[in-house]
Amino acid sequence: MHSFEETRVLPCSAQDMYDAVMDIEAYPAFLPWVSEARVLTRDDDTLTAELVAEFAGMRHGFQTLDRFMSGKLIEIRLLDGPFKCLESLWSFEALGESSCKVHFSIEFEFKNMMLDMVASPIFSSACKSMVHAFEKRALTVSNPISTGAT
Repeated sequence: MHSFEETRVLPCSAQDMYDAVMDIEAYPAFLPWVSEARVLTRDDDTLTAELVAEFAGMRHGFQTLDRFMSGKLIEIRLLDGPFKCLESLWSFEALGESSCKVHFSIEFEFKNMMLDMVASPIFSSACKSMVHAFEKRALTVSNPISTGAT
């Protein structure tokens, strides 16, 4: 099993970071390894999503069940896909109006041993850049003028 964990204090609100992570359908715009993303179902505190990731020269679709507490927590678990296991957790703690502590953790393992050997280093690298990518997205969406976004 492969895992990665990161905790950072970021210059954006907890709500802005939460909103960036929950904006699943925007992932292809700012996560280079995600080519497609859509929400399949949604209710008060859960949703199912389908993503298509490109790594190891191949496209891999997978579905997740995401449980969430608005502005605070997102727990992601695999429903179907090339993974034997995929579990991820985001937590957001407001430290002020424009700063927050974000914790991100992920554990994964591919079903196929060959795919695991080839794709895990690539997927691990993507995981390590995840917090930064969502931070950049949160800052762009919450303050498009100062970040140069249109």
